[in-house]
Amino acid sequence: MPTIETGVLALLTAGLVFAAGWRMQGPQTPAAGGATAFLLFLLHPALSFALSSSSARDAVFVMLFVSAWLWVEHWSVFMRSCALAAIYAFGLWIASPFVLWGLAAMVPWVLFNRRPLVAVGSLLIVLLGGLTLFAVTWGGSWVLLPAAGQAIFTSWVRWKGAAVPPAVSLPWLLLAAGAVLERVWEMLKTRRADASIFAAVLFVIAALCVLPESSLTLIALSAPLIARSLAKKEFLYLRRIRWVAAAAFGTTLLFGMALPSKPWMATGVAMVMIGLASRFFYRRSRLLDYPMGEAVCLGAYVAETAGMLAHRWGA
Repeated sequence: MPTIETGVLALLTAGLVFAAGWRMQGPQTPAAGGATAFLLFLLHPALSFALSSSSARDAVFVMLFVSAWLWVEHWSVFMRSCALAAIYAFGLWIASPFVLWGLAAMVPWVLFNRRPLVAVGSLLIVLLGGLTLFAVTWGGSWVLLPAAGQAIFTSWVRWKGAAVPPAVSLPWLLLAAGAVLERVWEMLKTRRADASIFAAVLFVIAALCVLPESSLTLIALSAPLIARSLAKKEFLYLRRIRWVAAAAFGTTLLFGMALPSKPWMATGVAMVMIGLASRFFYRRSRLLDYPMGEAVCLGAYVAETAGMLAHRWGA
């Protein structure tokens, strides 16, 4: 069961997800981006499982790093790097494995940066500055509190082998994969990279090296990336898109009740049926110009959450 500390850290993570979604959306609809990311995080069907099996501290560190980068992206390179170095030192303090994965995720940002040499300098400032801050703060703490023992730095990498999480939502997986592919394609097409690209690459690295402790972090990382695709006027205000999402919601609920022991099959069949039916029904309209697949995934996503809550209340 989640503890009080885990609950507080989860709320802090939700706030950071909102901040990341707000900033990642851009100046057009920032509030919609933040609110969408916040709701996507809270409505994830496996959120309760992730809270009980994941490291909430890792999620806080990752989202703090990503959110800070997004909000100080307009600062000078040196000042931004110093701010991120302080957060990097915090990651070392809590022994998060994402201090390594985060550096790996910064490599594409360096390669596709407009000024690669400056980006290399920024990466070194984050790494060396974070290590220095950690050494100074931990050393000072050890002098004041000798009972603190050995530095957590020696066991910061918690690798236990890759394993597929037992509760992965199919629509969430499709939405997250689409959002990440969109950001990676944009990076390759424009030969430019920013903080949102860093978040997408970090999501891929964490997903490939998935650990039980990483589930909450993956959910938090994906929320602002997905919100960046969904929080658009043509998606939010088009009536036919809402009809498709509502149809996917109802059909997924029905199939979920019919096949309670096979959630992936129930959700997958419902999504395929609504997708095919929507393409047939709207074949002469402009709906095909809009992200109909995202509407199907969003409706199924909310339906999975509703089904999970109904099952828990019934139990």
